[in-house]
Amino acid sequence: MYKQLDLEIRLEIQKKLKEGKTFTEIANETGVHKSTVGREIKERRRFIHYKNVSSLHPKNACIHRYKCVIREKCKSPTCPYHNHKNCTQCDKCNNYCKEFEEEICTKYDFAPYVCNPCKKKSRCNLSKWEYDAKNAHKEYENMLSESRKGISLSAEELENINRIVSPLLKKGQSVRSICERKKDELMISDVTIYKLLNEGLLEADLFDLKRTLQRKPRRKAGPSLLIDSKCRKGRTYEDYKKYMSKQPDMSTVEMDTVEGKKGGKVMLTLLFKNCNLQLAFLRDHNDAASVSKVFKDLRNVLEDDFNKLFQVCLGDRGSEFSDPIKIEIDIETGEVQGKVFYCDPENPGQKGGCEKNHQFIRYIIPKGTSLDGFTQDDVDFMMNNINSYGREMYNGQSPYELFERIYGIEIIKKLGIILIPADEIVLTPKLLKK
Repeated sequence: MYKQLDLEIRLEIQKKLKEGKTFTEIANETGVHKSTVGREIKERRRFIHYKNVSSLHPKNACIHRYKCVIREKCKSPTCPYHNHKNCTQCDKCNNYCKEFEEEICTKYDFAPYVCNPCKKKSRCNLSKWEYDAKNAHKEYENMLSESRKGISLSAEELENINRIVSPLLKKGQSVRSICERKKDELMISDVTIYKLLNEGLLEADLFDLKRTLQRKPRRKAGPSLLIDSKCRKGRTYEDYKKYMSKQPDMSTVEMDTVEGKKGGKVMLTLLFKNCNLQLAFLRDHNDAASVSKVFKDLRNVLEDDFNKLFQVCLGDRGSEFSDPIKIEIDIETGEVQGKVFYCDPENPGQKGGCEKNHQFIRYIIPKGTSLDGFTQDDVDFMMNNINSYGREMYNGQSPYELFERIYGIEIIKKLGIILIPADEIVLTPKLLKK
């Protein structure tokens, strides 16, 4: 059983709700207790007022709308319902009619407490309760963040601590000695007192500590990259080989990052292993959020064709690939559209096609060159030259030609890939000289 829900489980709950599954069925399929499922949905559901509901009909939510006999309420000469026909579909009276009474759906009082499985949802113009996995997870993370910051002390407790600690600190005594001698009165640790001093909540301040003036500020080592190792569970290179042995027709996309100068812009590269065509996307920072955004944009551009191209993705263990859920799943719909796997540590040869193809990029942008001066149009132009270049391993055919043969010209148009005539291909730094 899971101790707490993550985004992947929440997306699964949303998907099962839409399918009309019961809490018990959802619990059995996700490995979460049914009471946890019910509590999650009830606590994390969100309310959508009838005025903000997206439906196929206007938003008249008055409970009397089908039997209303009030006439001449609407003074608009352009109103299509001025003859009082189909007034049930007009919501103009809802804001000022004294007889207005909002109709409330009674189904929310019973499981599943939300509209997700309702077949009338698209036509219903009443206020709704919905469970959205992405919103629920964000709400959970905010709650977790709030619970871990701040100081949990009442005003009386803080005043008592200030009365005991501040005079002694101003006399030159150390925090540790005060805590040791006054532990029965304070009942807090020295760490809490340091927090109070940093927050400026005591009359004494950090300059009343002797050693503060002697210490130079410690240089920051830079932001620590916290990678949840659980993201790789079931996604190792060994898992990749087993998965491909069962589904050999699946196509693999190898993912990697090309860096310029340290701390500057980087490129995400995606190589289609079956034809060696490679895409590259300029990013301001080498983080997981920018990779997720690239895949979100690709989903918007490719639409249904996204599933054909990104069935399996293989990347290294860099922090930029530490959020596989947003690569695998369409967050908007909850649909699983692919599978992400990771190479073994320090084993770049396991995605050798991507690594080898980077040599063409380095012909044009030598290693150590800053990418800050380039735009995405520059990168696209460079990759068009590289993808149009014939390869000996394909008997002189280019990755562009192979890609077109496999996926068709329509996908090429969506991706904006252009064939460069062989005599015009440039693979030197002169290509991007401005």
